[in-house]
Amino acid sequence: MNISRRQFFIGGAAFSSLGAFAGNRFILAAACAGAAGAGVPLLRFGVVSDIHIRNRAKPGETEMDGSCNELTFIKTLRWFRDAKVDAVVVAGDMADSGTLDQLECVAAAWNSVFPGDRTPDGRKVERLFVYGNHDMGGVPYARSRFKGRSDAEIAPHTIYESPWKAWEKTFHESFEPVWTKEVKGYRFVGAHWWSLRGCKGRDESFNDRIADWYAAHKNEIDPSLPFFHIQHPHPKDTCYGSWAWGHDTGATTKALSAFSNAIAFSGHSHYALTDERSVWQGAFTSVGTGSLRYVGTPGREFKTSNQKFDSRDCRTGMLWSVYADRIVAERREFVSGLSIGEDWMLPLPSAEPRPFAFAERAKKFRAPQFREGAKLSVSKENKGGDTLYVVTAPDVAPDPGGRLFRIDFTAQTNNGRKVSKNVIPDNFGHSLVHKKTGRTLVCRFTSSEIGEPDADGIAFAATPLNCFGAKGKALTVMFKS
Repeated sequence: MNISRRQFFIGGAAFSSLGAFAGNRFILAAACAGAAGAGVPLLRFGVVSDIHIRNRAKPGETEMDGSCNELTFIKTLRWFRDAKVDAVVVAGDMADSGTLDQLECVAAAWNSVFPGDRTPDGRKVERLFVYGNHDMGGVPYARSRFKGRSDAEIAPHTIYESPWKAWEKTFHESFEPVWTKEVKGYRFVGAHWWSLRGCKGRDESFNDRIADWYAAHKNEIDPSLPFFHIQHPHPKDTCYGSWAWGHDTGATTKALSAFSNAIAFSGHSHYALTDERSVWQGAFTSVGTGSLRYVGTPGREFKTSNQKFDSRDCRTGMLWSVYADRIVAERREFVSGLSIGEDWMLPLPSAEPRPFAFAERAKKFRAPQFREGAKLSVSKENKGGDTLYVVTAPDVAPDPGGRLFRIDFTAQTNNGRKVSKNVIPDNFGHSLVHKKTGRTLVCRFTSSEIGEPDADGIAFAATPLNCFGAKGKALTVMFKS
């Protein structure tokens, strides 16, 4: 499937009114305290990603049934509607298996809440959607839905076979690999997943020509208002850090670095919005959008030995409100209906230094701490001829300013052998008042990993860390058989 240069640049004329945002940087300042929600926003829009709709809900089915139905998406759209949004962003991965009927299910859910792209009182609500890798996965992704059929028989049922026709038939608007829309005077730029079928993890080959597109229109960008860029993979070396799974090749980072007024939204990784590294600031601002299907744990950042927990009930999104003097972003989990963190408040006009750079943000958050008197416990079990040491730590004290991101467990003997593992808490991605808060964290070591204990036994330790790596006081215990 090839795209001509003419097709790639289609829609460029519409970009001439593109707005951008005054000054150089956002700041998070005490002056914003209490500002969230005050006054009437000039623009308000919802942001979600990775809705992964697979089937329409059957009669009596709930949003937590295993079919990946559309019910959470509908619930989220209704909440956005009641919040009086002007638009909704979906940053890719709408159709889980990349099939036409799944895309139609997405449209049906939208139309059930915003028929004709309007609210019940007639207000226009703009769809700001882009394809992700699951939408464009083609036959390999769709095989599970068409078992027993040949690839040739499956292909016509996929979005990939003709993404422009699928888009135009489903959403009743022309398809452009890079589109622009203006909403109440603010410009949004959407870049569909285009050049790679499938999901390869790091260094995704994603629409490298985005740099050419921005270069062609740089002189048309007015630096007086923010503008918003939407794509599926994270721009390389921005939100969540250079290790982030599923980032692009760096073309978007290079392109947007010319625009200090750009705010980029991206999904793909499913990483939690409770991770404060969801917001990155460098030459521009990059924001991870979480996931409306399940939260992903950053196992590629470090080796995890996670106790099993169900993350499917963690389905997150954001509400963005733009005022004349600030932007407010509210983070929310839509199964529980709870806020999952303090609002991000971004004053306008912006100023130096770069407070949403990770080094600056890290200064604002405390290290998590265990409660006074907390202790580690260790038990020993036999498993297939191996000895299993089960180390249990209590949860840390809930603290919005020092939220637990993970616990580092270590096991060490006097012979110098030391083994380290990491555990992510059950409420990772949830509100601190969620029912999963307060559960113990368990890590398991085997004698084959740490060796046989010496006469002094085995020293176990558990250290709590926040998302920026700040360490709280460790709990330790010496275990003797």
